[in-house]
Amino acid sequence: MTARTTRLWGGFALALGVAIVVLIADQVSKAVVTATLGPGGDRTVVTIVPNVVHLLYVENTGAAFGVLQGGGAFLTPLAVVVVAVLAIAFRRLIAESPWLSLALGLQFGGAIGNVVDRVRQGYVVDFIHVPHWPTFNVADSAITVGVIILGFFLFVRDLPTERSDAVATPVPRTGAHAGDDGSPRAD
Repeated sequence: MTARTTRLWGGFALALGVAIVVLIADQVSKAVVTATLGPGGDRTVVTIVPNVVHLLYVENTGAAFGVLQGGGAFLTPLAVVVVAVLAIAFRRLIAESPWLSLALGLQFGGAIGNVVDRVRQGYVVDFIHVPHWPTFNVADSAITVGVIILGFFLFVRDLPTERSDAVATPVPRTGAHAGDDGSPRAD
């Protein structure tokens, strides 16, 4: 087995493990919130940190952050396509870095968690509420963290690296008004 194949299988195992943990945490948390705070629950709000974090039951028929409310007929197939695209991305990216495996596992697990809700109920259960921000859930949090890790990795990977043994290549001077020292020349 080649080193790339070993990295690929290791990355796949990490991404799959993370996705499973996120999916289970998401579905269990939504079930507890639905039973406790949902229709027929014995409470309506649980305060975690006063004036900062509350738990409450919200049925989100829209997309992330509550946009496109009532768009379930469009959003469910779109979510399935996003999950498929993430699965295809797994093949290409997970062998590059454990961070990419983690990022994609978080995104994949979160996306599947919300797709399960949409297919099963026609809406996503959101329950974490902070001031001045739409209510969200564990799946949304995992997706967001995964996107941040992925973005950071891609940004850092694309940064030019300085090499101490590199020789500076002179930049040719062009233009009719450049002097011998590269400064503009008065005609």
